[in-house]
Amino acid sequence: MTTATPTAPVRPTVGMTRRGFTRLTLTQAKLLFREPAALVWMLVPVVLVLVLGSIPGFRTPQAGLGGQRVIDVYVPTFASMVPLFLALTALPMTLASYREKDVLRRLSVSPVPASGVLGALVTVVAALALTGAGLVAAVGALVFHVSAPAHLPAVLAGFALGGAAVLALGLVVAARARTAAAASGLGVPMMVLNFFASGLYVPVAELPHSVQQICAAIPFGAVTAIWSGQGVLWQHLLVLAGWTVAGGLTAVRLFRWE
Repeated sequence: MTTATPTAPVRPTVGMTRRGFTRLTLTQAKLLFREPAALVWMLVPVVLVLVLGSIPGFRTPQAGLGGQRVIDVYVPTFASMVPLFLALTALPMTLASYREKDVLRRLSVSPVPASGVLGALVTVVAALALTGAGLVAAVGALVFHVSAPAHLPAVLAGFALGGAAVLALGLVVAARARTAAAASGLGVPMMVLNFFASGLYVPVAELPHSVQQICAAIPFGAVTAIWSGQGVLWQHLLVLAGWTVAGGLTAVRLFRWE
């Protein structure tokens, strides 16, 4: 007579269906919009455009900016703020809070795959970032007559890759941060660095050439360089693709449910 050897429970291997992913994404959206900060992340850059654009001197061409107006320079910078806010603060803090509250631990023994949870949250954040950046660009164009960039397809590709790059970096932070506070402590410095590289504090055109080159190696420094037509396009796109791949692979490698 043989005795059956007890085995550890096996987690169900159920794939994420399209309907299931849609429901999970809608749930993530509802949870994110329960926090008032979700709207702030989208509206602050719009308010900044309206405030700065109302200053007469900022609507006057400047020789130091190559004949551009200050508002022309700052619209892409403010548009960049939206994905940076969302990808480097909202995303990692939300996921870290799930880990802190044992939500991820409970999901780890459910049929919901990790890719489904991460994919739903990234989808919501990406949609909000796209909406917010588009709103900033629309206000700049319609209210202050900011011209569209000369190479619009390249700019759109740059913003898409730039958004993917910072989302990947946000996931790196979220992959291991145990608490929302820890995620904020790691994500905010990365956000500030990208703010500087995109010209939020000082227009990049007014920085020394060596500093401009360093800024172009930072994700949203490369994005704003593409918008302004500075440097070589393929090099900027390569920088963004590199950050996206490196960040994504690192996040997958480091991710833990608990």
